[in-house]
Amino acid sequence: MSGAALALEHLSLRLGRFELRDIDLALSPGEILVLLGPNGAGKSVTLETVAGFHRLEAGRIRLGGRDITDLAPEHRRISLLFQNFALFPHLTVAGNVALALRAARRRVNGTVTALLERFAVAELADCLPETLSPGEKQRAALARALAAAPELFLFDEPFSALDGPTRAGLRDRLKQFLRESGITAVFVTHDHAEALALGDTLALLRAGAIVQRGPAVAVYRRPETVFAARFLGVENILEACFAGSEDGLSLVAIGETQLRAEARASIDARRPLSLGIRAEDVVLSRGEGAGDAANRLGATVTAVAEGGALTRVTLDCGFPLTAALPRREALALAPQPGMRVCAEIEPAAVQLLG
Repeated sequence: MSGAALALEHLSLRLGRFELRDIDLALSPGEILVLLGPNGAGKSVTLETVAGFHRLEAGRIRLGGRDITDLAPEHRRISLLFQNFALFPHLTVAGNVALALRAARRRVNGTVTALLERFAVAELADCLPETLSPGEKQRAALARALAAAPELFLFDEPFSALDGPTRAGLRDRLKQFLRESGITAVFVTHDHAEALALGDTLALLRAGAIVQRGPAVAVYRRPETVFAARFLGVENILEACFAGSEDGLSLVAIGETQLRAEARASIDARRPLSLGIRAEDVVLSRGEGAGDAANRLGATVTAVAEGGALTRVTLDCGFPLTAALPRREALALAPQPGMRVCAEIEPAAVQLLG
């Protein structure tokens, strides 16, 4: 992990009944890591441990080459932004930022005015936090966090209190800021779209352990387990059996139907398999399907649900399957219950799950 901006080396601890188990991660300078997982997975505990709020039972934390494992939080050069923004209620916006600047004992990130202008809250300098909207509080909190001249930003679901448009706008502005500043960051979120929009790297946690990690898009597109697939929103998770190999592809059987999938290094042919297929990877057209290398299946539409940008179509292919059609494709196909269609799935879109 030499050269890492942040290195978490086999972090382990217990908090009551909860156990954080062997968290091992390394981030390059300027990299944005997203911690994703269900409630109780250990995302916030990991963040708080990096910030110095919990004592480790095992492991080390290194920041910019410094071992900060035993340092007090105020000596770690880390800014942690909570869900509730944690602005000091008795100080104005400018006062909150000025306090952080004084604590940092230097002005490497500019003056109070410059920081407020950077986050478009200069006109709110004399306002108390209680008078601000959630979005304004968020921007003020970011200005204060930057004023502390951190080496690392930690964000604990920073957009959870915001409405959709405000959330998207601030998320984009924040990512641009992080790219420009080059400061390494770790985000905690439950939101898949947010994780993809913000993260370079994604680590999926379950019960205090990392179950999958890698480039954010790769983890999203290729979940490795049934748990990961369900949590990452894969709509079609099907039970199957291994049926052999052909032309470098794995053959899997769902009842009487065979599908081709990208080969996996090790498959136990004696045990059932689980498959994951994203609804947007199911392509529909009029007419009957015929089994071939492209996984063309005849199907009957059983239900249609309009969802704004996407129309969800439930199919009977001898097994249930859900497709998600962009609006233009849905208008052209005009699916209705009882209609016969052809469902096509590329082998690369059929994920074999552990």
